[in-house]
Amino acid sequence: MKLKVIIPMVAAILLGYFCGKFVFQQYEKNESVFQDAGIVYFLQQGVYTSTDSVAQNTDELSDFLTTIEDGKYYVYVGITSKEENANKVKEAYQKENIELYIKPVVVSNKEFLNNLEQYDILLSACNTLDEMNAVLKTVVASYQESVLNQS
Repeated sequence: MKLKVIIPMVAAILLGYFCGKFVFQQYEKNESVFQDAGIVYFLQQGVYTSTDSVAQNTDELSDFLTTIEDGKYYVYVGITSKEENANKVKEAYQKENIELYIKPVVVSNKEFLNNLEQYDILLSACNTLDEMNAVLKTVVASYQESVLNQS
């Protein structure tokens, strides 16, 4: 009679142990993926349906990044990892009557994220829109090289 109780208990404990171990391993894998990723803020100028629309609506911009997502053209003037910098750039553009939308995006390219940290230090020190645009131009070029060209 004791064996009829002990065997299921031991089996349940072993099954629980192995299930727990499996779940924990899956969690560790996902955790490392999120540690390598970071939220960055894309400074979006607009979304357009054609390249002609992009050309017509970006003539006041000096440098920008255009990506195609779901058949639409998204125009970004910069990228930053700090929300304070995103708001600072947005305000500077508003003074020039250009509206920007701050779009949080998860980026998992570690090289780009490391570079972006350095650019954010420079961007924090900028006081004029021209200075900001010089830094943002470099950030956009780095994103194109590190992230888009590797996809």
